Amino acid sequence: MAARQTEQSGTEVERDTVRRATDQAARSARVMSDEAQRTARTGADAAQRNSERFLNSWRSGADAANQIAGRSMAKWTEMFGVTGDSARQAVQQSSSNVQAMFDTTTLIADGLQDLSGEWVNFVQTRAERNLEHFDKLMRCRSFQEWMASQTEIARDHFEAGLQTMRKASERSTQVADEAARKMSEAPLAPQ
Repeated sequence: MAARQTEQSGTEVERDTVRRATDQAARSARVMSDEAQRTARTGADAAQRNSERFLNSWRSGADAANQIAGRSMAKWTEMFGVTGDSARQAVQQSSSNVQAMFDTTTLIADGLQDLSGEWVNFVQTRAERNLEHFDKLMRCRSFQEWMASQTEIARDHFEAGLQTMRKASERSTQVADEAARKMSEAPLAPQ
């Protein structure tokens, strides 16, 4: 009888320990999930603002460069007596080069925005999955079951991280290829 009470007492202690550990893990996961979501939102908002600022600055710079190029060419043609088609072609080429750089930069900024969205989606999905995982942990009946669930959670997070890194890498390569293609399609000055 005493052995049975000791066994029940040991089982209750084990269940209580698992329950407390699961509760603590659930609280920690919720806090980490909330912080991860808040950080992802903040990062995405900052990336969006920076992208918009960068594009606006680039547009302003491109417009200013075109105006300066036009004025410079006018002064150059005056100074060196270059007129007609050659002056017009030089101005057009300069404008074409600036436009090609602007278009390429716009592609890159859009790609960076896509990448930022991919990481925000990753964090949101992980937060949702964390809650599912912790519900599963709460249903564990033994320490062994709880440990098996922990390793399953770790594996799930690791696989999801690898998938997201793969997608981000593919998108980065895509953006670089598109930008290189855009620059190579820009007309060059005749030699």
